[in-house]
Amino acid sequence: MIDLKKITKTYDMGSVQVEVLRGISLHVDEGEFLAIVGPSGSGKSTLMNMIGCLDTPTTGEYYLDGKEISTYNEKQLSKIRNQKIGFIFQKFNLLPKLSALENVELPLIYRGMTHKERRQRSIDALTKVGLEDRMNHKPTELSGGQQQRVAIARALAGDPPVLLADEPTGNLDSKSGSDVMTLIKQLSKEGKTIVLITHDNEIAMEAKRTIIIKDGMLVNNSIA
Repeated sequence: MIDLKKITKTYDMGSVQVEVLRGISLHVDEGEFLAIVGPSGSGKSTLMNMIGCLDTPTTGEYYLDGKEISTYNEKQLSKIRNQKIGFIFQKFNLLPKLSALENVELPLIYRGMTHKERRQRSIDALTKVGLEDRMNHKPTELSGGQQQRVAIARALAGDPPVLLADEPTGNLDSKSGSDVMTLIKQLSKEGKTIVLITHDNEIAMEAKRTIIIKDGMLVNNSIA
């Protein structure tokens, strides 16, 4: 599903060039649940942005579902993000003036779905994450764990084959974090390809495979 070949990413910082990713090669099978672990500054967020088509490599090749997308323009990448990838962020990224239902619906509007179809998909997604009774509540009326479940529902509504979770329990208490990880593991069992970014080894152990990134390089690629 995901195949990175010798990916590098260099940023120009004035007169200095900073190499954040250094020759990353990584293969993720369809339906795999992978955790990428690394400390702050290791390059894991940049790697996540690369996999999620939020950034493009300086050099190297990226294949998603068999297609090389490393040379795609922004319009093409936007379409990939909308149809192929679901994002779960640490900070939820919900719009405060919209209800849970409206937040989940929003990405589907950009697909050109009819109101009826996107409404039903959003209801189904919120029901799946156990929020059928909170659909009309705004984010400020929900707990942190509930907000994260809204974010997961938003990621699921478009039925993307790949889910990217960036520190999904980082802003949650231990009980809410455990509930979110239980939900993510269930999605893995249902066949979603999941890439989880975390600095927490205990969270990483929930995945089927764990890799470690340090100083922009994968220092192992085979921890079970």
